[in-house]
Amino acid sequence: MVILLLVFCANISKAQSHPFWDGIEDFDGPTDRNPLMERQIDYYFDSLVPPLPDSICTEIDWLLARDISTELRDFILWHLLERYQNPEYMTQDKVFIYLFDNYFSKLEIKDLKEENLAMIADKAERLRRLQINQIAPDFKGKDINGQPFDLHEIESRYVVLVFFDHGCSVCNEEIDGLKKSALPETTIVAVDTHPDSQVADANFINISAKDSESDLFELYDIESTPIIFVLDSQKRIIAKKIKANQINLFLQ
Repeated sequence: MVILLLVFCANISKAQSHPFWDGIEDFDGPTDRNPLMERQIDYYFDSLVPPLPDSICTEIDWLLARDISTELRDFILWHLLERYQNPEYMTQDKVFIYLFDNYFSKLEIKDLKEENLAMIADKAERLRRLQINQIAPDFKGKDINGQPFDLHEIESRYVVLVFFDHGCSVCNEEIDGLKKSALPETTIVAVDTHPDSQVADANFINISAKDSESDLFELYDIESTPIIFVLDSQKRIIAKKIKANQINLFLQ
C-alpha cells in the first residue's frame, strides 16, 4: 500500500512538473471552438495523468488554479465534462460528479443555463448512486413469465445484471458471451429494454424493462445498450459497464 501511494504521488508530481502547460497563462486563442486545445487537453489526461479518478481530479484542480482567463477555464470545464460523461474506464464517472460538485454547481460558467445545470445535476446524481461499492438500486416487477421479481431478494453469491435490446446485434453478442461464460454461484438477470420484448432464455432470469415498477433507464443511467453490472451477495456494485468476457476477473 505504501509503495502504491508513493507511485501515485510520484505520477502526480511528474505530471504537474511537466512543461506541457507552460505559457497557458498567456493563451488568447478562441474558446468557442478550438480543436487544437481539445486535443491538448485529451493528450494530457490520456498520456501524462494516471487514469485513476482521484489523480484526474487533483490534476483538474491544479490546472484550473493556474492564472488562466475565465474564458479558458470555462472551455476546459465544458470539455472535461463531456469527456467524463461516458468515460473509457468504469470508475472515471466519479470525475463527472466531481466536476459538478466543485465547479458547475458553484461557478458562473459561460453558456451554463438553468436547464443545462439541471440536466448536469441529474446526471451527476444518477452516476453517484451507481458508484463502485454502492448498493445497486432495487427494482421490482414481473419476469417475462409473469412471476414476481425483486432484485434485492435474489439469493446468490453474485448477480450479473445485463441491460440489452434484443434487436441490437452487439447486445446479442454479449448475451451469447454470457451463455458461454462459466460463472459459478452467479445469477444472471437479463433485462430487455426493447418495447416489444418477448425474448426468454432458460439460462437467465428474464425481465422486460416495461414490466418494471421503476424507470430503469433513469435508475441505471441507461443511454445505450448493452450495459453489464456485477453485484455481490449484498447487491453492492463490484463492476459495471464491462464485457461478458471480463466478468470472471471480478469474481473472487
